[in-house]
Amino acid sequence: MKRTNASELSRREWIGKALKALVGAGLLRLSWPLGALAASSGPITPMLRRETIGATFSNEVMKFIVGFLFFHHAGDAELSLISLNKKGRYQATLTGKTRGIIGFLTRHRQDTHISELMENKDGTRFICTRLIRDTKIGNNHVTKVFEMDYKSRKLTITRFKKDRKSVHVKPIPPQTFYDDPVTAFYNFRFGSYGPVQYGKTFVIHTIPGKKLNHITLTLGSREETEEKARDLPIKGHVKYLVYLRLDPEVTRSKKGEIEGWLTADLIPLYGVARDVIFFGDVEGRLVARRKFFSPGPPL
Repeated sequence: MKRTNASELSRREWIGKALKALVGAGLLRLSWPLGALAASSGPITPMLRRETIGATFSNEVMKFIVGFLFFHHAGDAELSLISLNKKGRYQATLTGKTRGIIGFLTRHRQDTHISELMENKDGTRFICTRLIRDTKIGNNHVTKVFEMDYKSRKLTITRFKKDRKSVHVKPIPPQTFYDDPVTAFYNFRFGSYGPVQYGKTFVIHTIPGKKLNHITLTLGSREETEEKARDLPIKGHVKYLVYLRLDPEVTRSKKGEIEGWLTADLIPLYGVARDVIFFGDVEGRLVARRKFFSPGPPL
């Protein structure tokens, strides 16, 4: 059983009390102004599908703002994909940082998620070969590196914290690829798991977590999607309602549940991570999507 030291416990209690005090001050709003979401999103550029998954998504950048309760802009996130020097190799980077009063309460937390990807032989899907998860909270800095060797069927997990390093090696089952959430995001959008249809469920193998070793992605039925979208200001932009279930450790929530809305081209406009620890439902919205053509060097 994992132990929690006294200082960490007191910090968690302090953050919880601070947030409760703010809510009690009468500032609580239960949802974001979705009208502003529709206005700020602007026209959604269609996805131009090309021969390979890498050519389709390379140089795409998406920017999001996240918030909860009355904190409409508690953090920023960005997802980008660049090509590497070797043909068929790519790097996807997801970064997130808290800001404002939430940044202060969380000691300006920064999370970076880097997926090193290669295309399969026919370019119809990404395979993650290396995953880096880096977290900075104040002066604390923890990095976990997951390396997938599919020839020897071994997963090597290396954890760095200050001057400490730990290494664990686990077998990868035959005929199995571990798609982290970012890799799965691109594969799903490209149709690597099969056609996107109302009511369909995809079960995707991922790096084994403490509670789950797969990602479950379910699309709402046409009837449910139309019913729920009816009162959304963004209803003219969205086509699919998706429910995601990840390992709770990834989302730092109770059950790892995410609900999201996608355009017909599977561009994510709006989503909610349910029951995130300390914060409750955390909502995110797309504020910019573009292509850049002069990518910087990979990390």
